[in-house]
Amino acid sequence: MQGTGKTRIVVSGINRSLLTKGAAALAVILVVGVLVLFTTPTHYYFRAEPGGLGLCQGRLWGMIGSAVPGYGFIPATAEGARALVGKPFATPEEALKALRPILEQAARDGVQAVTAKEKELAEAYKTVLPNLQGAKLLGVQGYEARVEALEKWMAVVVGSPKASPAH
Repeated sequence: MQGTGKTRIVVSGINRSLLTKGAAALAVILVVGVLVLFTTPTHYYFRAEPGGLGLCQGRLWGMIGSAVPGYGFIPATAEGARALVGKPFATPEEALKALRPILEQAARDGVQAVTAKEKELAEAYKTVLPNLQGAKLLGVQGYEARVEALEKWMAVVVGSPKASPAH
C-alpha cells in the first residue's frame, strides 16, 4: 500500500514468525536426517543388471548406495540368482556365499546339458585339428589363435592330463 506522502509502506504477504519457525523445523529435520543416515548400518544387496547382478553397498534400505569394487557386475542368468535381488546382507562375503551355490549348480547343469554335443563335436574336430596344426606349422597365417583354442578345448572335452577339470 502506498500513502499519500513521500513515505512508502510495504505490506508483506509472508508471516515472519511462521517463516522463522519453518526454517527452524527444516534445520531440525535436516540434522535428524543426517544423523539417521550416518547411524544406519551399511547393508549389501544385489541389484539386477542386464545379463547378471551387481553387488552394491548402501544405507537406508538401498536408497543410497554404490557398487562394491570388483563386484559391480557378476554374470549370472540363473533363475535362483534373481531371488537374491534386493535382499540385505551384513557383509559382502555373506552375499557372495548366498550366490555361490546357485551359480555353481547352474554351471553344473549347463555343462551337463551340452556334454553330449561337445563329445560329438570333439569327434569331428579330431580330423580337423591335425590339418590346422600342419597349416600353422607350415606358416599359413590366421590359424594360431584357432589352433591354440581348439587344442585347449579338446584337452578339456576329450580329457587330458594337462586339462583342468571342467565337468
